[in-house]
Amino acid sequence: MTPHERVDVVLVYPQRAPAQGRHWIMPSLGLMYLSASLRQAGYTVRHIDHTFLERREVLAEIERLRPSVIGIYCMITMQDEALSLAAQVRGKALTVVGGPYPSGEPETFVDHFDLVAVGEGEQTIVQIMEHLDDRRFEEIAGVVFKRDGEIVRGASKIRTKDMSHLPLPYRGDVPNAEYIAYWRKHWKDATTPLMSTRGCPFRCDFCHKSVFGDLFSARPVESVVAEMREIAALGYDHIWMSDDLFTLNYKRTFELAQAIEAAHLPLTWECLSRVTHVDRALFEQMRRAGCKRIFFGIESGDENVLKEMKKGITPDQARAAVEACVAAGIKAAGFFMVGYLGETTDSLIKSINFSSSLPLDYVSYTIAYPLPGTGFYERVRERRQRGEWHKVRHNRLLFNTDFSEHKLRAAILKGAIQHRLNRMHLRPAARAFQLATDPVLRALR
Repeated sequence: MTPHERVDVVLVYPQRAPAQGRHWIMPSLGLMYLSASLRQAGYTVRHIDHTFLERREVLAEIERLRPSVIGIYCMITMQDEALSLAAQVRGKALTVVGGPYPSGEPETFVDHFDLVAVGEGEQTIVQIMEHLDDRRFEEIAGVVFKRDGEIVRGASKIRTKDMSHLPLPYRGDVPNAEYIAYWRKHWKDATTPLMSTRGCPFRCDFCHKSVFGDLFSARPVESVVAEMREIAALGYDHIWMSDDLFTLNYKRTFELAQAIEAAHLPLTWECLSRVTHVDRALFEQMRRAGCKRIFFGIESGDENVLKEMKKGITPDQARAAVEACVAAGIKAAGFFMVGYLGETTDSLIKSINFSSSLPLDYVSYTIAYPLPGTGFYERVRERRQRGEWHKVRHNRLLFNTDFSEHKLRAAILKGAIQHRLNRMHLRPAARAFQLATDPVLRALR
């Protein structure tokens, strides 16, 4: 790049690679899509990924590129970085924030940014560029901002089901070499994200779908395979399919897996699935296409808690899907949540022991977390603890339940130990541990 190069837009991903430990850090697909859309519309753009850079390097690069617009991505885990960066660049260009958190709660951001983009951003960012001179931003669907102290909202955005118009995400200025090195050092397979569908029609009460919403749309199979070819050419080994629900449309999932198999790509992949709309035949085709692991959102082993969550599944369906997945030769992973509304000591014990009874390769337990913009958040609004409670990053108990955080943490530890013993093929030990700890968990307040 020349020293005096100017660009129209700088997009910044404020994630930082933690100094300690190993983490699932990946580049921002959202910004890659914005970058591709801006390029397609004829604008010059630079995507700066903060992950492996110091803040001064990011600021120096913005200074050098002198953009007209600075776009910053934000999800709940990186809001401190996004807000501190916004404060440092405000006034140097028009500042725009987008991503899951601003889409769900734009009011939190209107005082810190010139514009808040809500929902999918590909068209929005191009329209912002088109209105840069006349500043008639209120004409843009999905934009929220402050004018003369009042909050102004652009028209509501209408999502379309058609994803065929989307260009492939532009990966040219992502620090691919650094990501590959990081992943190989910490996790063996160098992994990067790809999204083959958007949206999810299910209405789980705890789920935050501020960007893609309820409308499910799928990309053409050929474009997914073309993107996988690009990823392989960049030197990655593995893909995280970051779809909300990769397996929703059975026929399409089967056809995509057939096309991936036919392409003979040197890549493996993993994805998220519900425990419904799947069977062993589908899993076998996915395995032939390189699928190594499937994450199932099981959430609870108790029927009543699943009803409270509006999950629309049963423990029996969860067991059937996990067993079919493993029988097909794919590792199964499960997500579980403890302390949800309606949770009792009985349901907690039942859920933990249910998770331990499944042939899962990996289990994630989290304390139920009320995200802004969800039904769950509204239901616990009156019970929440004081202060800026949703700004806590770590998995904490953030509302007053019938349990102490201590009890929920003990349940998670119990589940983790039982899972570990089962993984080590020490089933009698796992069973003995379970029987010994059930009364202990029952006694805890």
